[in-house]
Amino acid sequence: MKSMRLIITGAFLIMLLFTSGCSGRPQKPEGTLTPDELLQNPVYNETVRVYGQVSGLGEFMCTCFLLRSDGKTLHVWYDTMVEDDGTLQPAINVQEINNEDWVILTGKLKSGGVHYSLNDFWLSGIEIISK
Repeated sequence: MKSMRLIITGAFLIMLLFTSGCSGRPQKPEGTLTPDELLQNPVYNETVRVYGQVSGLGEFMCTCFLLRSDGKTLHVWYDTMVEDDGTLQPAINVQEINNEDWVILTGKLKSGGVHYSLNDFWLSGIEIISK
């Protein structure tokens, strides 16, 4: 009887660990938006911080990747960011980033223009919060 309680208690503790955030996904940092939140209430051409998981890095024919969280994705550009007046924005080094990393991105959501599409996100900074 006592060993059965230990087994049940152990199973409960393991289940609790998996359901309380030990799944590899860090908690959303304070002061950040998810891609879903930003796309539902867009803030264009203003610096924002967005939290999510990197995917598609090195898989596209562009200097871009995807940031995903809560089922939504944001198209992120880290180089070849050209304003309508021809001004080239500085490239951001992404060599330390890997697909599946959880990151906080700093940058601007673009409203569409000559050299970019609606809801492109132009990166100006990146912080890795979990590999």
